[in-house]
Amino acid sequence: MSSNINLYTDIEKAKAADEGYIYLKKNHKSFEIIPLKNLFGAIQDIGDVSLSKSGVPNEIITHIDLSLEVPNVTYKEDGGLVYYSPFGGDSKEHVLTIIKLFNRLPSMNIKIYISNKIYDFVKGFSNSNINFFCYRIPKELSIEANKVITHGYSARSFIKQKIPTIIVGVNGLGGWITPDNINYLLKDNFKGRPSGNYNEYIPLEILVDEFTEIKEENNLNVILNKNASIIRNYTKSLTNSNRKEDFINKQSKLYNYLNDKIKRLKLIPKLASNVYLIEKEGVTAILREHINNILFSVPESDLEFLEDLKTNISCKILKEKYEMTDDEFWDIMIPLWERKAIIFCHEI
Repeated sequence: MSSNINLYTDIEKAKAADEGYIYLKKNHKSFEIIPLKNLFGAIQDIGDVSLSKSGVPNEIITHIDLSLEVPNVTYKEDGGLVYYSPFGGDSKEHVLTIIKLFNRLPSMNIKIYISNKIYDFVKGFSNSNINFFCYRIPKELSIEANKVITHGYSARSFIKQKIPTIIVGVNGLGGWITPDNINYLLKDNFKGRPSGNYNEYIPLEILVDEFTEIKEENNLNVILNKNASIIRNYTKSLTNSNRKEDFINKQSKLYNYLNDKIKRLKLIPKLASNVYLIEKEGVTAILREHINNILFSVPESDLEFLEDLKTNISCKILKEKYEMTDDEFWDIMIPLWERKAIIFCHEI
């Protein structure tokens, strides 16, 4: 291993990484499995659970509120329609779907806020009614709008800023957010229609109906205030007290321990919380929850060793108990850790 640990926000770059890394999840889809071999930690939005569903143990996941990185938006009656592409949380294919939808609304002037990377891919597909604004730092943006279309973590920020917000996400049309449907849409972190299919068809007629409902709503301010209150209470209940920097520092310390042949003996190995054992005909299989893939199979004679991994025994004590050499011990432990069947903890 190298001596540095790096933070990745791009899944493809993380897959190609040879050194230790921490993955900041923004554009990860629930059906993708990120590479675990060099993963020391993962950071994801407070409303997201797709990393654990993809096989990443909960012990190495921390949650932060990514909606804090979203721009300032001011409600203005003649501000028009805005599509905000969540930074690092959108795909070229989804934005292209949005553009094709907006192309069918020639009478509406629409603004799209988008990253340079996605803009370079989609710029040739839009009609003249669409104006693009490229950005690199979301918090530096100031936007005026009478309604915003977005999806994912950014929706929470716009709701808190009391802007009429419509969800059009990778799982279809979630619709205009109101106190009646907000909890329903929250369950899927505003990815689109709850229980919707990935990249499903978005009916333009229903979207236009949502525009009309917002325009004709007599109690709009009441609805927006109530939405904002619901989101504030939700984020308070979920926000992890650990700051991103604290989490990275903690995992970097673990990384340095594993690189040190003396220090790593002080670490405590434990079975990951997302693995379970199945015994059959004298063989025990270690499987991962949610995706149910078999990590390892071990004979009955090794069950005592697995049971010890549920305790607080350090690597040093465990190695001595089974009278292993350093090479024998780490030849067992490192593959278990690389597949995240076990997690290393600092000595208590």
